[in-house]
Amino acid sequence: MERPPVPCLIGPTGSGKTDVGIEAARGTNGQVICCDAYTVYGGMPILTAAPTPPSDVPHHLLGILNLYDTYDAQRFLVDCDHAIEQIEAAGDRPWIVGGTALYLRCWLKGFDSPVPRDRAYRAALQARVDAEGPGILHAELATRDAERAAALHPNDLRRIVRSLEIIRATGKPASDQRAGWAGPDRMPARVFGLRRSMEDLDDRITRRCDLMFDAGVVDEARALLAARPPLSPEASKVMGLAELTALIAGELDEAACKARIVQRTRRFARKQMTFFRSFDGLQWIDVAPDDEAGAVAARILEAL
Repeated sequence: MERPPVPCLIGPTGSGKTDVGIEAARGTNGQVICCDAYTVYGGMPILTAAPTPPSDVPHHLLGILNLYDTYDAQRFLVDCDHAIEQIEAAGDRPWIVGGTALYLRCWLKGFDSPVPRDRAYRAALQARVDAEGPGILHAELATRDAERAAALHPNDLRRIVRSLEIIRATGKPASDQRAGWAGPDRMPARVFGLRRSMEDLDDRITRRCDLMFDAGVVDEARALLAARPPLSPEASKVMGLAELTALIAGELDEAACKARIVQRTRRFARKQMTFFRSFDGLQWIDVAPDDEAGAVAARILEAL
């Protein structure tokens, strides 16, 4: 019997993926696999807007890591495959739901040549940054992989370091890996994307920020900053933590902190939308401000 496609639901932050994904999974005797670089960590549910799964819709890859653990798309691919095997063995349907497009892209297309992390090389790169500033690594990447450098902000050290690490290990530009993404998917899949007007999305992001503060995100941030061992480089990049750190240090008041979080989140949502457009066969589902999650899920199931 032909394997049914794995349904995947993506969308920018604040678009309502969590609730729609739960309703869609519920309608197909399904289980959710969280495709998110931050909800994979436990200990920061408010900052990550982590879902609280209902008892009838199990969730995988949610809060499974300690804050000091490292995680990347390569690990997600392995973990996602394992979760799919478990779900299908139980006779249920897996639903991949989340906004980390790179993780989903790598799960769909795979890796040509997985490159392990080189801690010694990373330490050497960090020493250069400490001595000469972050721009030095972006300038080096520009000479070795101009395409990748053009796509990265000079302060995006995590991705710049990873790109240089790939070049060092393989002798090939990191952008060559992405060129291989034009090939066929590793297994049958259907990708749906939630699309709202930017005005609606901006409003939802603002309201979510207010709800985060009401829920105690400042206290959560204090606990994260005091964590020992400290947060991993990946976990420390969670949206809003830098602004909350400035608030706790007295460098921002609450209103300014909220404004910066909202502004940064809105910019991120637009970047996500740009990345999503590169997915082959992506089927957009337009969502109006007053649409209920169940009704949106029903439209996805009809298309599926």
